[in-house]
Amino acid sequence: MQIRHPTQAVLLSLAVITLTGCNLPMNQSKKQASIAVHAQHWLNGSNVDTQISQGLTAYVSLDDAFMSIASRLYLISQAQHNLDLQYYIWEDDSIGHLMLAELLKAADRGVKVRLLIDDQNGTKLDATLKQLANHPNFEIKLFNPYKFRKLRVIDYVFRLKSVNHRMHNKLIVADGAIAVTGGRNISREYFEASENFQFTDMDILFYGTAVQHANTVFDDFWNDDLSYSATQLLGEGSAEQLSKLRQHYELTALQQDQLRKRIELAAKEISQHLKDRPINWAKAHFVADSPNKIRGTASKEQLIYRQMSNIMGQPKDHLELVSAYFVPTRKGTDYLASLVTKDIQVRVLTNSFLANDVPLVHAFYSKYRPDLLKSGVKLYEFKPYIERSKRTWYEVVTGNVIPAKGKNTSSLHAKFFDVDQMVFIGSFNFDPRSANLNTEVGLVVESDALQKQITTSLDHYLPRIAYELKLNSKGEVIWLDHQKDGSSIEYSHDPETTKFQRFTMKAVSYLPIEWMM
Repeated sequence: MQIRHPTQAVLLSLAVITLTGCNLPMNQSKKQASIAVHAQHWLNGSNVDTQISQGLTAYVSLDDAFMSIASRLYLISQAQHNLDLQYYIWEDDSIGHLMLAELLKAADRGVKVRLLIDDQNGTKLDATLKQLANHPNFEIKLFNPYKFRKLRVIDYVFRLKSVNHRMHNKLIVADGAIAVTGGRNISREYFEASENFQFTDMDILFYGTAVQHANTVFDDFWNDDLSYSATQLLGEGSAEQLSKLRQHYELTALQQDQLRKRIELAAKEISQHLKDRPINWAKAHFVADSPNKIRGTASKEQLIYRQMSNIMGQPKDHLELVSAYFVPTRKGTDYLASLVTKDIQVRVLTNSFLANDVPLVHAFYSKYRPDLLKSGVKLYEFKPYIERSKRTWYEVVTGNVIPAKGKNTSSLHAKFFDVDQMVFIGSFNFDPRSANLNTEVGLVVESDALQKQITTSLDHYLPRIAYELKLNSKGEVIWLDHQKDGSSIEYSHDPETTKFQRFTMKAVSYLPIEWMM
Protein backbone atom coordinates (compact mmCIF):
# COMPACT_ATOMS: atom_id res chain seq x y z
CA MET A 1 0.00 0.00 0.00
CA GLN A 2 1.37 3.42 -0.92
CA ILE A 3 0.95 6.19 1.67
CA ARG A 4 0.01 9.39 -0.18
CA HIS A 5 -0.67 11.75 2.71
CA PRO A 6 1.19 12.51 5.97
CA THR A 7 -2.01 11.92 7.95
CA GLN A 8 -2.22 8.40 6.60
CA ALA A 9 1.38 7.74 7.70
CA VAL A 10 0.61 8.96 11.20
CA LEU A 11 -2.55 6.85 11.42
CA LEU A 12 -0.67 3.80 10.18
CA SER A 13 2.08 4.34 12.77
CA LEU A 14 -0.49 4.66 15.56
CA ALA A 15 -2.18 1.50 14.36
CA VAL A 16 1.13 -0.36 14.43
CA ILE A 17 1.81 0.85 17.97
CA THR A 18 -1.65 -0.20 19.10
CA LEU A 19 -1.22 -3.65 17.63
CA THR A 20 2.36 -4.30 18.72
CA GLY A 21 2.53 -2.38 21.99
CA CYS A 22 5.32 -0.13 23.19
CA ASN A 23 7.38 -2.71 25.04
CA LEU A 24 10.47 -4.39 23.66
CA PRO A 25 10.19 -8.05 22.64
CA MET A 26 11.41 -10.72 25.03
CA ASN A 27 15.22 -10.90 25.03
CA GLN A 28 16.29 -14.25 23.58
CA SER A 29 19.95 -14.01 24.67
CA LYS A 30 21.27 -16.57 27.11
CA LYS A 31 23.35 -15.55 30.13
CA GLN A 32 27.07 -16.25 29.82
CA ALA A 33 29.61 -17.16 32.47
CA SER A 34 32.62 -14.94 33.14
CA ILE A 35 35.65 -15.52 30.94
CA ALA A 36 38.96 -16.81 32.24
CA VAL A 37 41.78 -14.30 32.60
CA HIS A 38 44.87 -14.93 30.44
CA ALA A 39 47.55 -12.48 31.53
CA GLN A 40 50.75 -14.44 30.94
CA HIS A 41 51.73 -13.01 27.55
CA TRP A 42 51.01 -9.33 28.24
CA LEU A 43 53.52 -8.26 30.87
CA ASN A 44 56.23 -10.52 32.29
CA GLY A 45 58.92 -10.39 34.95
CA SER A 46 59.28 -10.79 38.68
CA ASN A 47 58.57 -7.09 39.17
CA VAL A 48 55.18 -7.53 37.52
CA ASP A 49 54.30 -10.43 39.81
CA THR A 50 55.36 -8.43 42.84
CA GLN A 51 53.25 -5.41 41.83
CA ILE A 52 50.20 -7.60 41.15
CA SER A 53 50.60 -9.37 44.50
CA GLN A 54 50.45 -5.95 46.16
CA GLY A 55 47.12 -5.22 44.44
CA LEU A 56 48.56 -2.59 42.10
CA THR A 57 47.64 -1.66 38.52
CA ALA A 58 49.96 -0.66 35.68
CA TYR A 59 48.78 2.35 33.66
CA VAL A 60 49.73 4.62 30.76
CA SER A 61 47.74 7.81 30.17
CA LEU A 62 46.74 8.34 26.54
CA ASP A 63 46.24 12.03 25.79
CA ASP A 64 47.65 11.57 22.28
CA ALA A 65 45.10 10.50 19.65
CA PHE A 66 47.47 8.23 17.75
CA MET A 67 48.64 6.47 20.90
CA SER A 68 45.02 5.89 21.82
CA ILE A 69 44.00 4.26 18.52
CA ALA A 70 47.33 2.38 18.35
CA SER A 71 46.76 0.98 21.85
CA ARG A 72 43.34 -0.36 20.88
CA LEU A 73 44.74 -1.92 17.70
CA TYR A 74 47.60 -3.39 19.73
CA LEU A 75 45.19 -5.06 22.17
CA ILE A 76 43.19 -6.50 19.29
CA SER A 77 46.21 -7.77 17.38
CA GLN A 78 47.86 -9.35 20.43
CA ALA A 79 44.78 -10.91 22.05
CA GLN A 80 44.91 -14.70 22.14
CA HIS A 81 41.65 -15.68 23.83
CA ASN A 82 39.01 -12.97 24.30
CA LEU A 83 38.13 -9.41 23.36
CA ASP A 84 35.29 -7.56 25.11
CA LEU A 85 34.23 -4.11 23.90
CA GLN A 86 31.41 -1.75 24.85
CA TYR A 87 30.90 1.69 23.28
CA TYR A 88 28.34 4.45 23.07
CA ILE A 89 29.18 5.44 19.48
CA TRP A 90 30.74 3.27 16.77
CA GLU A 91 30.64 5.18 13.49
CA ASP A 92 30.31 3.83 9.97
CA ASP A 93 33.59 5.50 8.93
CA SER A 94 37.24 4.62 8.28
CA ILE A 95 38.16 4.30 11.97
CA GLY A 96 35.04 2.30 12.75
CA HIS A 97 35.73 -0.13 9.91
CA LEU A 98 39.46 -0.30 10.70
CA MET A 99 38.55 -1.52 14.19
CA LEU A 100 35.94 -3.96 12.85
CA ALA A 101 38.39 -5.32 10.27
CA GLU A 102 40.97 -5.98 12.99
CA LEU A 103 38.32 -7.59 15.22
CA LEU A 104 37.32 -9.85 12.33
CA LYS A 105 40.96 -10.90 11.91
CA ALA A 106 41.09 -11.70 15.62
CA ALA A 107 37.91 -13.78 15.35
CA ASP A 108 39.38 -15.62 12.34
CA ARG A 109 42.39 -16.68 14.40
CA GLY A 110 40.15 -18.06 17.16
CA VAL A 111 39.72 -15.11 19.53
CA LYS A 112 36.23 -14.86 21.02
CA VAL A 113 34.95 -11.32 20.34
CA ARG A 114 32.02 -9.75 22.21
CA LEU A 115 30.94 -6.30 21.00
CA LEU A 116 28.26 -4.28 22.84
CA ILE A 117 27.12 -0.99 21.26
CA ASP A 118 24.47 1.38 22.58
CA ASP A 119 21.57 1.56 20.13
CA GLN A 120 21.74 5.37 20.15
CA ASN A 121 24.54 4.73 17.64
CA GLY A 122 21.95 4.52 14.84
CA THR A 123 21.38 2.06 12.01
CA LYS A 124 24.15 2.81 9.48
CA LEU A 125 26.24 -0.14 10.65
CA ASP A 126 23.33 -2.58 10.76
CA ALA A 127 24.25 -4.44 7.56
CA THR A 128 27.88 -4.83 8.65
CA LEU A 129 27.00 -5.95 12.18
CA LYS A 130 24.52 -8.46 10.77
CA GLN A 131 27.28 -9.99 8.65
CA LEU A 132 29.88 -10.05 11.44
CA ALA A 133 27.41 -11.67 13.86
CA ASN A 134 27.34 -14.69 11.54
CA HIS A 135 30.95 -15.48 12.53
CA PRO A 136 31.08 -18.26 15.17
CA ASN A 137 33.64 -16.27 17.22
CA PHE A 138 31.94 -12.87 16.89
CA GLU A 139 28.98 -11.97 19.12
CA ILE A 140 27.32 -8.57 18.86
CA LYS A 141 24.67 -7.01 21.06
CA LEU A 142 22.83 -3.68 21.00
CA PHE A 143 22.08 -2.07 24.36
CA ASN A 144 18.69 -0.55 25.19
CA PRO A 145 17.42 -0.85 21.60
CA TYR A 146 14.75 1.27 20.02
CA LYS A 147 11.61 -0.70 19.32
CA PHE A 148 11.06 1.25 16.09
CA ARG A 149 14.67 1.32 14.89
CA LYS A 150 13.91 2.88 11.49
CA LEU A 151 11.35 5.40 12.78
CA ARG A 152 12.77 6.37 16.14
CA VAL A 153 10.55 9.38 16.61
CA ILE A 154 7.83 6.92 17.69
CA ASP A 155 10.06 5.73 20.55
CA TYR A 156 10.68 9.34 21.59
CA VAL A 157 6.94 9.96 21.69
CA PHE A 158 5.88 6.77 23.48
CA ARG A 159 9.06 5.49 25.19
CA LEU A 160 10.98 8.69 26.05
CA LYS A 161 11.70 7.65 29.63
CA SER A 162 13.32 4.43 28.39
CA VAL A 163 15.31 5.71 25.41
CA ASN A 164 16.51 8.86 27.20
CA HIS A 165 18.82 6.68 29.33
CA ARG A 166 21.90 5.53 27.38
CA MET A 167 25.01 3.40 27.91
CA HIS A 168 27.75 6.03 27.62
CA ASN A 169 30.50 3.51 28.49
CA LYS A 170 33.79 3.22 26.57
CA LEU A 171 35.84 0.10 27.29
CA ILE A 172 37.94 -2.55 25.57
CA VAL A 173 39.40 -5.52 27.49
CA ALA A 174 41.80 -8.08 25.98
CA ASP A 175 42.08 -11.58 27.48
CA GLY A 176 40.49 -10.29 30.66
CA ALA A 177 43.91 -8.84 31.55
CA ILE A 178 44.53 -5.45 29.94
CA ALA A 179 42.11 -2.65 29.05
CA VAL A 180 41.58 0.87 27.72
CA THR A 181 38.87 3.21 28.98
CA GLY A 182 38.30 6.94 28.74
CA GLY A 183 36.31 9.45 26.73
CA ARG A 184 36.86 8.37 23.12
CA ASN A 185 34.15 6.74 21.03
CA ILE A 186 35.06 4.84 17.87
CA SER A 187 34.90 7.52 15.20
CA ARG A 188 37.34 9.56 13.11
CA GLU A 189 36.97 12.83 14.98
CA TYR A 190 38.06 11.23 18.27
CA PHE A 191 41.44 10.20 16.81
CA GLU A 192 42.50 13.29 14.82
CA ALA A 193 41.45 11.55 11.59
CA SER A 194 38.50 13.71 10.58
CA GLU A 195 38.84 16.13 7.70
CA ASN A 196 36.72 18.86 9.27
CA PHE A 197 36.45 18.38 13.04
CA GLN A 198 38.59 17.03 15.89
CA PHE A 199 37.81 16.15 19.50
CA THR A 200 40.50 16.59 22.16
CA ASP A 201 40.19 13.65 24.52
CA MET A 202 41.85 11.46 27.16
CA ASP A 203 42.06 7.68 27.65
CA ILE A 204 44.04 5.38 29.92
CA LEU A 205 45.56 1.93 29.30
CA PHE A 206 45.67 -0.27 32.40
CA TYR A 207 46.75 -3.79 33.41
CA GLY A 208 46.46 -5.61 36.70
CA THR A 209 44.17 -5.57 39.68
CA ALA A 210 41.67 -2.94 38.45
CA VAL A 211 40.91 -4.96 35.31
CA GLN A 212 39.13 -7.57 37.43
CA HIS A 213 36.26 -5.19 38.14
CA ALA A 214 36.22 -4.03 34.51
CA ASN A 215 35.52 -7.66 33.53
CA THR A 216 32.68 -7.85 36.05
CA VAL A 217 31.16 -4.61 34.77
CA PHE A 218 31.28 -5.82 31.17
CA ASP A 219 29.61 -9.10 32.16
CA ASP A 220 26.87 -7.20 34.01
CA PHE A 221 26.04 -5.18 30.90
CA TRP A 222 26.47 -8.08 28.47
CA ASN A 223 24.09 -10.30 30.44
CA ASP A 224 21.59 -7.55 31.18
CA ASP A 225 18.05 -7.90 29.80
CA LEU A 226 18.56 -4.65 27.85
CA SER A 227 21.40 -6.18 25.80
CA TYR A 228 19.80 -7.72 22.70
CA SER A 229 21.69 -9.84 20.21
CA ALA A 230 22.19 -8.25 16.80
CA THR A 231 20.80 -11.42 15.27
CA GLN A 232 17.48 -11.04 17.09
CA LEU A 233 17.14 -7.39 16.11
CA LEU A 234 18.68 -7.39 12.62
CA GLY A 235 18.15 -10.93 11.41
CA GLU A 236 20.53 -13.70 10.32
CA GLY A 237 23.56 -12.97 8.16
CA SER A 238 25.02 -15.50 5.75
CA ALA A 239 28.43 -17.07 5.22
CA GLU A 240 28.51 -15.55 1.75
CA GLN A 241 27.90 -12.03 3.07
CA LEU A 242 30.59 -12.49 5.72
CA SER A 243 33.03 -13.68 3.07
CA LYS A 244 32.29 -10.61 0.93
CA LEU A 245 32.84 -8.33 3.94
CA ARG A 246 36.17 -10.01 4.69
CA GLN A 247 37.25 -9.57 1.04
CA HIS A 248 36.15 -5.94 1.16
CA TYR A 249 38.25 -5.25 4.26
CA GLU A 250 41.26 -7.00 2.72
CA LEU A 251 40.85 -5.13 -0.55
CA THR A 252 40.49 -1.81 1.23
CA ALA A 253 43.74 -2.41 3.11
CA LEU A 254 45.54 -3.31 -0.14
CA GLN A 255 44.14 -0.28 -1.97
CA GLN A 256 45.37 2.03 0.76
CA ASP A 257 48.78 0.36 0.57
CA GLN A 258 49.48 1.86 3.97
CA LEU A 259 48.72 -0.95 6.40
CA ARG A 260 52.37 -2.00 6.77
CA LYS A 261 53.47 1.61 7.19
CA ARG A 262 50.73 2.19 9.76
CA ILE A 263 51.86 -0.80 11.83
CA GLU A 264 55.52 0.24 11.60
CA LEU A 265 54.63 3.77 12.59
CA ALA A 266 52.58 2.47 15.51
CA ALA A 267 55.48 0.35 16.76
CA LYS A 268 57.88 3.31 16.61
CA GLU A 269 55.44 5.69 18.28
CA ILE A 270 54.58 3.25 21.08
CA SER A 271 58.26 2.55 21.69
CA GLN A 272 59.06 6.26 21.88
CA HIS A 273 56.03 6.91 24.06
CA LEU A 274 57.08 4.28 26.58
CA LYS A 275 60.55 5.83 26.72
CA ASP A 276 59.04 9.24 27.47
CA ARG A 277 56.36 7.90 29.78
CA PRO A 278 57.30 4.50 31.19
CA ILE A 279 54.56 2.30 32.60
CA ASN A 280 53.71 3.31 36.15
CA TRP A 281 52.19 1.20 38.92
CA ALA A 282 49.68 2.48 41.45
CA LYS A 283 46.61 1.52 43.38
CA ALA A 284 43.67 1.95 40.99
CA HIS A 285 39.94 1.34 41.01
CA PHE A 286 37.67 0.71 38.03
CA VAL A 287 34.35 2.44 38.75
CA ALA A 288 31.08 2.14 36.85
CA ASP A 289 27.36 2.56 37.03
CA SER A 290 25.21 -0.52 37.23
CA PRO A 291 22.95 -1.15 34.21
CA ASN A 292 20.11 -0.80 36.73
CA LYS A 293 20.65 2.95 36.43
CA ILE A 294 18.99 2.77 33.01
CA ARG A 295 15.82 1.49 34.68
CA GLY A 296 16.07 3.93 37.58
CA THR A 297 16.47 1.09 40.09
CA ALA A 298 20.18 1.39 40.97
CA SER A 299 21.08 1.76 44.63
CA LYS A 300 23.32 4.65 45.67
CA GLU A 301 26.33 2.35 45.93
CA GLN A 302 25.74 1.21 42.34
CA LEU A 303 26.20 4.76 41.03
CA ILE A 304 29.58 5.86 39.71
CA TYR A 305 29.63 9.26 41.40
CA ARG A 306 29.06 7.66 44.79
CA GLN A 307 31.90 5.18 44.11
CA MET A 308 34.23 8.02 43.09
CA SER A 309 33.30 10.01 46.17
CA ASN A 310 33.91 7.04 48.48
CA ILE A 311 37.37 6.43 46.97
CA MET A 312 38.59 9.99 46.40
CA GLY A 313 37.02 11.65 49.42
CA GLN A 314 36.67 15.40 49.87
CA PRO A 315 39.37 17.68 48.39
CA LYS A 316 41.83 19.05 50.92
CA ASP A 317 44.21 20.95 48.64
CA HIS A 318 42.85 21.28 45.12
CA LEU A 319 40.31 20.10 42.55
CA GLU A 320 41.01 20.28 38.81
CA LEU A 321 38.08 19.39 36.60
CA VAL A 322 38.08 18.90 32.81
CA SER A 323 34.62 18.21 31.43
CA ALA A 324 33.39 18.51 27.84
CA TYR A 325 29.84 19.08 29.07
CA PHE A 326 29.83 21.05 32.30
CA VAL A 327 26.46 21.84 33.88
CA PRO A 328 27.20 22.29 37.59
CA THR A 329 23.56 23.02 38.59
CA ARG A 330 22.89 25.20 41.61
CA LYS A 331 23.91 22.43 44.00
CA GLY A 332 27.22 21.83 42.22
CA THR A 333 27.97 25.54 41.97
CA ASP A 334 27.44 25.98 45.70
CA TYR A 335 29.64 22.94 46.38
CA LEU A 336 32.54 24.27 44.31
CA ALA A 337 32.16 27.68 45.96
CA SER A 338 32.27 26.05 49.42
CA LEU A 339 35.60 24.43 48.55
CA VAL A 340 37.16 27.81 47.74
CA THR A 341 36.06 29.19 51.11
CA LYS A 342 38.21 26.44 52.65
CA ASP A 343 41.28 27.65 50.69
CA ILE A 344 40.98 24.73 48.24
CA GLN A 345 42.03 25.66 44.72
CA VAL A 346 39.38 24.85 42.09
CA ARG A 347 40.14 25.01 38.36
CA VAL A 348 37.64 24.04 35.63
CA LEU A 349 38.11 23.60 31.87
CA THR A 350 35.08 23.14 29.63
CA ASN A 351 34.06 24.10 26.09
CA SER A 352 33.45 27.61 24.84
CA PHE A 353 30.19 28.17 22.98
CA LEU A 354 31.64 27.62 19.51
CA ALA A 355 33.69 24.61 20.63
CA ASN A 356 30.71 22.88 22.23
CA ASP A 357 29.13 20.35 19.87
CA VAL A 358 25.95 20.50 22.00
CA PRO A 359 25.09 24.24 22.27
CA LEU A 360 22.06 23.43 24.43
CA VAL A 361 24.42 22.22 27.17
CA HIS A 362 26.36 25.48 27.01
CA ALA A 363 23.16 27.44 27.65
CA PHE A 364 22.62 25.70 30.98
CA TYR A 365 26.28 26.01 31.97
CA SER A 366 26.69 29.68 31.12
CA LYS A 367 24.16 30.95 33.66
CA TYR A 368 26.41 29.70 36.49
CA ARG A 369 29.57 31.41 35.26
CA PRO A 370 29.18 34.67 37.24
CA ASP A 371 28.60 32.88 40.54
CA LEU A 372 31.50 30.49 39.95
CA LEU A 373 33.87 33.36 39.22
CA LYS A 374 32.60 35.42 42.16
CA SER A 375 33.31 32.52 44.48
CA GLY A 376 36.92 32.27 43.28
CA VAL A 377 36.66 29.25 40.97
CA LYS A 378 39.16 29.53 38.09
CA LEU A 379 37.26 29.02 34.86
CA TYR A 380 38.60 28.30 31.36
CA GLU A 381 36.82 27.63 28.06
CA PHE A 382 38.32 25.59 25.24
CA LYS A 383 38.91 27.51 22.02
CA PRO A 384 37.13 26.30 18.84
CA TYR A 385 40.32 26.49 16.76
CA ILE A 386 43.67 25.08 17.80
CA GLU A 387 46.84 25.84 15.88
CA ARG A 388 48.82 22.73 14.95
CA SER A 389 52.61 22.80 14.72
CA LYS A 390 52.95 19.35 13.12
CA ARG A 391 51.01 16.93 10.96
CA THR A 392 48.74 14.39 12.64
CA TRP A 393 49.38 10.64 12.40
CA TYR A 394 46.48 10.37 9.96
CA GLU A 395 48.02 12.97 7.66
CA VAL A 396 51.37 11.15 7.77
CA VAL A 397 49.76 7.82 6.88
CA THR A 398 47.37 9.05 4.19
CA GLY A 399 49.25 12.04 2.78
CA ASN A 400 46.20 14.24 3.40
CA VAL A 401 46.30 17.67 5.00
CA ILE A 402 43.43 18.19 7.46
CA PRO A 403 42.21 20.79 7.43
CA ALA A 404 43.78 23.47 5.26
CA LYS A 405 45.39 26.65 6.62
CA GLY A 406 46.88 24.92 9.67
CA LYS A 407 43.81 25.06 11.88
CA ASN A 408 41.59 22.38 13.37
CA THR A 409 37.97 22.98 14.17
CA SER A 410 38.21 21.55 17.67
CA SER A 411 36.09 20.57 20.63
CA LEU A 412 37.00 19.35 24.08
CA HIS A 413 35.61 15.86 24.73
CA ALA A 414 37.83 14.73 27.62
CA LYS A 415 36.39 13.89 31.03
CA PHE A 416 38.93 13.73 33.86
CA PHE A 417 39.60 15.38 37.16
CA ASP A 418 42.10 15.17 39.98
CA VAL A 419 41.51 15.57 43.67
CA ASP A 420 44.75 16.03 45.59
CA GLN A 421 46.79 12.91 44.70
CA MET A 422 44.01 11.01 42.92
CA VAL A 423 42.96 11.14 39.26
CA PHE A 424 39.80 10.00 37.49
CA ILE A 425 39.82 9.35 33.72
CA GLY A 426 36.68 8.04 32.06
CA SER A 427 33.37 8.83 30.35
CA PHE A 428 31.73 10.80 33.19
CA ASN A 429 30.90 14.47 32.56
CA PHE A 430 30.14 16.92 35.36
CA ASP A 431 26.48 17.28 34.37
CA PRO A 432 23.03 15.93 35.33
CA ARG A 433 22.96 13.47 32.41
CA SER A 434 26.10 11.66 33.54
CA ALA A 435 24.99 11.74 37.16
CA ASN A 436 21.39 10.65 36.73
CA LEU A 437 20.55 9.32 33.26
CA ASN A 438 23.41 7.63 31.39
CA THR A 439 25.69 4.87 32.61
CA GLU A 440 29.38 5.76 32.82
CA VAL A 441 32.74 4.08 33.50
CA GLY A 442 36.26 5.15 34.39
CA LEU A 443 39.45 4.52 36.33
CA VAL A 444 40.46 6.20 39.59
CA VAL A 445 44.25 6.15 40.01
CA GLU A 446 45.92 6.94 43.33
CA SER A 447 49.00 8.54 41.84
CA ASP A 448 50.78 11.70 42.87
CA ALA A 449 52.89 11.40 39.68
CA LEU A 450 49.85 11.30 37.37
CA GLN A 451 48.22 14.19 39.22
CA LYS A 452 51.36 16.32 38.88
CA GLN A 453 51.63 15.38 35.21
CA ILE A 454 48.08 16.64 34.60
CA THR A 455 48.57 19.81 36.63
CA THR A 456 51.82 20.61 34.81
CA SER A 457 50.16 19.96 31.45
CA LEU A 458 47.22 22.24 32.29
CA ASP A 459 49.58 24.97 33.52
CA HIS A 460 51.46 24.79 30.21
CA TYR A 461 48.63 24.41 27.70
CA LEU A 462 45.68 26.33 29.13
CA PRO A 463 46.94 29.80 28.04
CA ARG A 464 47.26 28.46 24.48
CA ILE A 465 44.16 26.30 24.09
CA ALA A 466 41.58 28.11 26.25
CA TYR A 467 40.08 31.48 27.09
CA GLU A 468 40.54 32.53 30.69
CA LEU A 469 37.35 33.91 32.23
CA LYS A 470 37.38 36.69 34.81
CA LEU A 471 35.12 39.41 36.19
CA ASN A 472 35.76 43.06 35.32
CA SER A 473 35.37 45.99 37.72
CA LYS A 474 31.61 45.99 37.06
CA GLY A 475 31.26 42.32 37.95
CA GLU A 476 30.72 41.33 34.32
CA VAL A 477 32.26 38.20 32.75
CA ILE A 478 35.15 38.83 30.37
CA TRP A 479 37.19 36.41 28.23
CA LEU A 480 40.98 36.74 27.95
CA ASP A 481 42.63 35.26 24.87
CA HIS A 482 46.31 35.04 25.79
CA GLN A 483 48.73 35.57 22.90
CA LYS A 484 52.18 34.11 22.30
CA ASP A 485 53.85 37.50 22.87
CA GLY A 486 52.41 37.76 26.36
CA SER A 487 49.58 40.16 25.50
CA SER A 488 45.89 39.36 25.80
CA ILE A 489 42.79 40.10 23.73
CA GLU A 490 39.75 40.87 25.86
CA TYR A 491 36.17 39.95 24.92
CA SER A 492 33.08 41.25 26.69
CA HIS A 493 30.90 38.35 25.49
CA ASP A 494 31.34 34.76 24.30
CA PRO A 495 34.07 35.06 21.64
CA GLU A 496 32.98 35.01 17.99
CA THR A 497 29.28 34.68 18.79
CA THR A 498 26.42 36.75 17.36
CA LYS A 499 23.79 38.69 19.30
CA PHE A 500 21.18 36.20 18.15
CA GLN A 501 23.22 33.24 19.43
CA ARG A 502 23.68 34.88 22.81
CA PHE A 503 19.98 35.81 23.03
CA THR A 504 18.94 32.27 22.13
CA MET A 505 21.35 30.77 24.65
CA LYS A 506 19.98 32.97 27.45
CA ALA A 507 16.37 32.28 26.50
CA VAL A 508 16.90 28.51 26.39
CA SER A 509 18.51 28.54 29.84
CA TYR A 510 15.12 29.38 31.38
CA LEU A 511 13.49 26.17 30.10
CA PRO A 512 12.83 23.53 32.81
CA ILE A 513 15.00 20.88 31.15
CA GLU A 514 18.30 21.24 32.99
CA TRP A 515 17.85 17.72 34.41
CA MET A 516 18.29 16.33 30.88
CA MET A 517 21.58 18.09 30.13
